[in-house]
Amino acid sequence: MRLLSLCLLGATLGAAEAPVFTPLLDAQLSQWEKWLGVPHRSYEVPGYVRGATPKEDPVLGLNRDPLDVFTVKVVDGEPVLHITGQVFGGLTTLKSFENFHLRTQHRWGTRKWEPRLNAVRDNGILFHCIGEHGAGGKNWMRSQECQVQEGDIGDWWPIAGAMVDAAVKDEDGKVVRYVPGAPLRAMRSRIWHGTDYPEKPSGEWNTVEVYAFAGDAVFRLNGRTVNVVRNSRYREKGSDQEIPLKAGKLQIQSEAAECQYRRLELRPLTAWPQEVLADVPAAK
Repeated sequence: MRLLSLCLLGATLGAAEAPVFTPLLDAQLSQWEKWLGVPHRSYEVPGYVRGATPKEDPVLGLNRDPLDVFTVKVVDGEPVLHITGQVFGGLTTLKSFENFHLRTQHRWGTRKWEPRLNAVRDNGILFHCIGEHGAGGKNWMRSQECQVQEGDIGDWWPIAGAMVDAAVKDEDGKVVRYVPGAPLRAMRSRIWHGTDYPEKPSGEWNTVEVYAFAGDAVFRLNGRTVNVVRNSRYREKGSDQEIPLKAGKLQIQSEAAECQYRRLELRPLTAWPQEVLADVPAAK
């Protein structure tokens, strides 16, 4: 009986020590703020006054969302984030995070908008977001991006001067692909996830995860690692100085495609979890 009690105590302590996921979504979006850029000229926006030329069109800006681009509905007892995509922009956490494991489920809707009516549906999860809203194309903060795009969930993209190191190889002279074990290269443009890709059909839920620890990051899709980036940092425009980029807010993009997120949650990390440890060799 004493041994059983000690075992139960040990199990309880172990469970208490494990990092716990914290939900980031609720019906009021209480942990987030909205930023929307310049609406496309193909449609009107209530209360919005355009400039004399497209370049002079103002952004909608902070927490001004007359078209309800970002909304939450409770479905089967859980909050679901709906993004129409009609205006480029980002839903941004009020808090910043450093070492974390972000986990969510994502699926596509049916609507698309200008200027991407004839393009694949596009979205993205931005992390380590710092500085001013709209630094990237008037739409997003300086950050690292885990791409969420049809056929490309798990690509890496830099926003507003961000850069990383990655194990990559050139692919047909057109794209650079993540290849485990390849030499590390400094990257300031897209890193393709490759062809061995576990994305589900459009309309079904995909589980997308971002692990960020000590300036490195691992992207996983439906339980499989699809990209790894190292040594997160950035450069200011016109400068050669590289500045570490290891913490910041999160942003969920709106980028001309309808989509949904649910079970958006985050837990802190004090070390790489076992399931991704082998993907970051220097962490062993």
